[in-house]
Amino acid sequence: MIESGKIAKPPADDDLALPAWRRLAKDTFYIVIPIAVVLVLWQLFAKLSGVPQALFPPLETIGRALVRTAEEGTLWSDVGGTFLRLFKAVVAGSLIGTVIGALMGYFRDWERAFILPLNFLLAIPGTALFPLTMIWFGLSEMAILSILIYEVTLTVMANTWTGVKSIDLSLIRAGRAFGADGASMFWRVLLPSAMPSIISGYRLAFSRAWRIVIIAEMMISVGSGLGYRLYWAREFFQTDVVYATLLTIGIVGLVFERLVLRTAEAMTVNRWGTVRQLE
Repeated sequence: MIESGKIAKPPADDDLALPAWRRLAKDTFYIVIPIAVVLVLWQLFAKLSGVPQALFPPLETIGRALVRTAEEGTLWSDVGGTFLRLFKAVVAGSLIGTVIGALMGYFRDWERAFILPLNFLLAIPGTALFPLTMIWFGLSEMAILSILIYEVTLTVMANTWTGVKSIDLSLIRAGRAFGADGASMFWRVLLPSAMPSIISGYRLAFSRAWRIVIIAEMMISVGSGLGYRLYWAREFFQTDVVYATLLTIGIVGLVFERLVLRTAEAMTVNRWGTVRQLE
């Protein structure tokens, strides 16, 4: 909007204008209230619906199961086992996917060589490869890790390739004008410019790998893991343990995404000003 020959400034973000304690209180409100509503509705349904508690236990029953598994140590061994598998796969798959995706985005020959295999493999979900990996590796850790690395690599590769391809050519020309070439071009121009897409790929890869590792642990008896515990709790009809494990899966996944992935985003693309910071 133009008034008296001047360009009107866009309105300021109301949240940013608030004091820090009021923003914290507002964020807490939006987090706590939905959770409280869900818990109240859950408890009311469990108590008043007439559904047997063996099928839909109240919150105190689920809480006791959660405390019991924590005291026995099975909760921590399951969380640790799942995260160890996830960590190995995410690190390996992210490194491979980032490097190949960046090369595909920058070099036409790499793009031509990998684009058709990438599109073909993206059409095959990782879970569809479980029968094949179990034939190759049996009921072992490697059967799980191979599927996770497959999913993470393809997801990160596709996002990195898209991010590098979307870089404005003027940035590349400017980098060359300032002497960037080869490795310096990758680290100083390509990687920072494509970082929003790369970080998005990491978050999407984690989300997919988190789901797949739970399914894999349910299918392959590996001795520990949240999926493993979920499967055996169902076998012995321990409904409270089933719900407690599902709650743990949701909480752990959310905490990891908020603390690790959002922190990585804040330290890179938010700090560099590449994307708008979420409040």
